[in-house]
Amino acid sequence: MANVSLSTGELKKALLFVSLMTVGIGALVGLVRHYAFGADSTAALAVGLLSGASWSVLISTLAFRRTWTWNWLARAIGRPIIHGVWFGHLNTNYGSHDGSVGRLIPIAFVIKQTFLGYSLRSYTERQDSVTLAETLDVDDKHDTVHLRYMYRFQIMRENERKQTTGAGELKLLENGTRLKGHYLTDSPTQGSAELVLLQREVGGIDTFLAVQALHQNKFSTPIYSDQSGPGTPAPLANATIKLSGKVD
Repeated sequence: MANVSLSTGELKKALLFVSLMTVGIGALVGLVRHYAFGADSTAALAVGLLSGASWSVLISTLAFRRTWTWNWLARAIGRPIIHGVWFGHLNTNYGSHDGSVGRLIPIAFVIKQTFLGYSLRSYTERQDSVTLAETLDVDDKHDTVHLRYMYRFQIMRENERKQTTGAGELKLLENGTRLKGHYLTDSPTQGSAELVLLQREVGGIDTFLAVQALHQNKFSTPIYSDQSGPGTPAPLANATIKLSGKVD
């Protein structure tokens, strides 16, 4: 999570939050010193603002660097929460002879987020990927949130070994519990993606099998492999629909 990913609007809200906290703490300290200890009002205000600035910097540093899961703070700053473990499927043209989309492949996201940025790792049964760049775009006018990212993964086939990059754009839906959008790669493949939130806790979860087990324990719904392996895609589609609670 080395990259800082903030829009101008989010930065302004963060500065406003720190400023209001400074004034609030400063006023409180000044009033206490003036009325409780009889300090001169000007001196009490000066000390209060100095204390307020110090405490605001400390509190803001801790708040903005911690895991971004405080709903009240997210609403106040306008920084949506995407931190958590997600599971769903890709509807892809991977392996298609005519380029048509229709193959369902289970996929898992593990997103670690702070206020300043986030990291996203995605997992399938066959390969893992890591993001190279990420943005979380909030459109206040249209009340929409889009997660956009570029990622890299290794293709390891019997007759092919290469590094591939891709990009995705997913819309945050249903009170921040569902991601839906599309992706493409330079392999080239493309398609749509849809995932639902399983939980906010991400500790110790860093493989596809770990997310699959979490999903099965939580929903008691079997997960089938993609069409290249055992199982069929139809039950997978039903399982994802059951998670999201609606049929698109």
